[in-house]
Amino acid sequence: MRKLLLFMAWLLGTGSGATGQIVMDGQFDDWATIAGMTDPTGPEGSVDLLEMKAAHDAENLYIYVRLGADIDLTDVLYPHNLFLLIDADMDAATGFTPRPGFGSELGIDFNGLFAYYDVVPATTVNFSEIGFHPAPTVTSSEFEIALQRDAVPDGVHPLFPQDTIRLLLRETNGGDFLPNAGIDFVYAFNDSETPPAEPIGLNRPSLPVVRSCAYNVLGNGLVNGNRQPRFERIVKAIDADVYLFSECGNTSATQVKDLLDDWLPTGTAEGWHTHKDGDLVTAALWPLLETWNEVTKQTPVLVDVPLALGGPMLFINSHLSCCANDAGRQDQVDEMMAWIRDETAPGGAVAQGTPIVYAGDLNLVGYAQQLETLLSGDIVQTNAYGVGALPDWDGTAWADALPRQTHDPFSYTWRDDGNGNYPPGRLDFLLYSDAVLSLEQGYILRSEGLPADVLNESGMLANDTGAASDHFPVVCDLMADSVASLDSDGDGLTDSEEAAIGTDPNAADTDGDGLTDGLEATAGTTDPLLADSNNNGCADGAEALGVCGACVGDLNGDSLVTVADVLLLLGNFGTSCL
Repeated sequence: MRKLLLFMAWLLGTGSGATGQIVMDGQFDDWATIAGMTDPTGPEGSVDLLEMKAAHDAENLYIYVRLGADIDLTDVLYPHNLFLLIDADMDAATGFTPRPGFGSELGIDFNGLFAYYDVVPATTVNFSEIGFHPAPTVTSSEFEIALQRDAVPDGVHPLFPQDTIRLLLRETNGGDFLPNAGIDFVYAFNDSETPPAEPIGLNRPSLPVVRSCAYNVLGNGLVNGNRQPRFERIVKAIDADVYLFSECGNTSATQVKDLLDDWLPTGTAEGWHTHKDGDLVTAALWPLLETWNEVTKQTPVLVDVPLALGGPMLFINSHLSCCANDAGRQDQVDEMMAWIRDETAPGGAVAQGTPIVYAGDLNLVGYAQQLETLLSGDIVQTNAYGVGALPDWDGTAWADALPRQTHDPFSYTWRDDGNGNYPPGRLDFLLYSDAVLSLEQGYILRSEGLPADVLNESGMLANDTGAASDHFPVVCDLMADSVASLDSDGDGLTDSEEAAIGTDPNAADTDGDGLTDGLEATAGTTDPLLADSNNNGCADGAEALGVCGACVGDLNGDSLVTVADVLLLLGNFGTSCL
């Protein structure tokens, strides 16, 4: 008993309270500093439960689990029968009893895709009623789970009636528990240590970026009379340069062009440029140089992006096969990466160094290999498509933008608002060639999570994205590296740096004070946007030369213009002032 109490004291001292904001994105670096519980041994022939951690913020409880084998948490691609059990009232005599000494009020059956709430009367609850969000949606040996702290599953009893709970993992096929018998995983909420997620602004950064948006509009939503006003507000709020729409099977390219010309006028005679292939419609602010329709469910389009923004870019619009069709998705991504391998090789259709963006609804709900193939070019079906190759221009993998929702620590892009029990998941992605592109900003737009002032500024209604589609739009601002290093006026600041601070990239001395923008920005003693930074009536450049005041030429400050001033000038002649 003394050993148990000491362990509980250690756990409560180090494992209660989050040390930083957890982001539910299927990446686990943010768990590294959080204490937890490990069990390196387990039963043979089943999924071994190796580690569990917990954290929280004001709205959610987060749980991390590490297993001894890859599984699909909410499917049966790999056999498992995994449960998460929570003793919410710290009373072993109440709730379901998975083992002696533990009474579970909430149990999540990952394989069965349901949760039970064992408070009188016991009932089955939908995942949405407890705010259940897992990540990732593909096979892995690590997962993170979120539960809504203020949930009231039965409409009467709070899910978490007090600040201390007990957690238990159970795998019934092999009979493994974490923690083992005789040990408790006790977790205490402490909101003094939980900062909120940092908001992401909807407006594009003041940099020369290309904004792209991937958006599954659910069953021709753009031309649906009931939903069209919502899409208009969403599209206007995003204000992208390139839109990659999917589920537009009965929507023509002309219809999309007409809508965008009305919603986001370009001010040019041509207006928006659109291309359709299957249910995919790609729309760009600039002309389309070339399109390819030969790749299954994926459409490469070369867009004539202006040289000031990096020059032509290749956008690949994607809508991979849905749901249990893992084999179909793998075939599609193998085909795509074979096309990339061939067309980016010397002599291929895609010029060397062309920035590439691959985005859309990828429906990744099964094997993780499909995303691995897209990122690394690792083709599985080599007999059909040949040996793969790393897809980026520097011989590395593509990058995953990994956006999150603007005001919440979640990366899911799809959810079912009905009675279905599949939990929300990240199905929509944006990948890019980071050898030649830099991600300046990315976000997932969920209007339901926006504060009132942001909604008012954007012109959206709170329920716009939820009512428009079952997917949320994914938005990314990318800057070509060639633009990032450009210094058009030779003042020592790149054009992108000047855009960030507000100086003119085509004028070396924006404020006309005799000092270059680069000198003022580097020194930090004067403002490159103000000719007279200290408002003393003397321009910064003149002040730096010491020629201000009533006695012009008095270099030594003795209020006289004498030979001494000439000698001072001659003695310092040729000295750099930089």
